[in-house]
Amino acid sequence: MNKIMIRAIGVLVFAAAWVFADWSTAFLHSTAQVKTYQGISYVSGGFGPDEGKSARAMSDTDNLQLRFALQNGNYLGGAHVLIQDDKGKRILEAISDGPLFFTKLPAGNYTVAATALGKTVKHTAHLSSKGQVQLNFTWKIDDEEIATG
Repeated sequence: MNKIMIRAIGVLVFAAAWVFADWSTAFLHSTAQVKTYQGISYVSGGFGPDEGKSARAMSDTDNLQLRFALQNGNYLGGAHVLIQDDKGKRILEAISDGPLFFTKLPAGNYTVAATALGKTVKHTAHLSSKGQVQLNFTWKIDDEEIATG
């Protein structure tokens, strides 16, 4: 009876390891997906080396790149992104799937707001039809927030 139980546990452990290995490989080799908001395409992601390469490859013609991180240098995903033109019109709104966010907008001036950890950080950007503007969004985490959060 004891040998049967040990074999059953061994089979379960082996099966669980196989499923986990398959899942972790899929996670590490995932690619970023193009999404749209009111006709504006964007790509977000960047967790893991393959997804970061995928997002960058898809963004060759984009003129705006956003990066999200904590002040200590750790990447941050899940930021709420709101881009408005110089008249205050909402151009794009999305939740970033990772620390990188790329889009191509018409040339002009924009306010870009990113909200994470309950705090909003804003930058302005002047975009042209050539080149890519990079905006870095950084959030500070207080020692007290780490202890309670």
